[in-house]
Order: sequence, then C-alpha cells, then structure tokens
Amino acid sequence: MVAKSVISQLQSVGEGALEKLSQNSATRGALKSAVQAKERGERLLHTLDSIEERLGRIEERLSVLEKPKRRRAPAASTAPEPSAASDEAEPAPAPDPAVPAES
Repeated sequence: MVAKSVISQLQSVGEGALEKLSQNSATRGALKSAVQAKERGERLLHTLDSIEERLGRIEERLSVLEKPKRRRAPAASTAPEPSAASDEAEPAPAPDPAVPAES
C-alpha cells in the first residue's frame, strides 16, 4: 500500500507540473512552433514522395529510350547472283573472225 501512495504522490506532482507548464506563455509558444515544424515536415515528406514517384516514371521512360536497338544482319547483296540455269540460257558470243586466235 505504501507503493501506491508514492505513485499517487508522483502522479499529482506531475499533473501540477504539466498544468504550470501549459499556463506558461513560453511553453505554449514552443508547443505551437513544434506543431508548425511537424506540419512543415509532413508537407515536405509529401512533396518528396511525389517527386520520387515522378522521377521513377521518368527513369522508366529513359530506360526504354536507352535500350540498344537490335542490329539487323547484313542484307544479302542486292544484285542477283548468276545461276547455272541463266548461264546455259545465254549462248557464248561467237569469236570475232578479225581477231587472230591465240594459240
């Protein structure tokens, strides 16, 4: 029972101290400033969150733009290659009789 009386005494002293502090204008001003600082901090965190979200979206768009493009395999030559069938279709030119044949 003795412990309860000590706790009760501490409680009533603490309540009295809190009451005196709440009546003090300096304490009220400090409390008001603390609440304002808390609100500014919350606004700042909200702003930083929105900036972080925007930055994330920008980074995603940038990564899409920076992806290396696939290189195409070099295309085959555009001139058609002579085939064996086309060689047979065209007769060889006849030798010119004015030019002597090489032996």
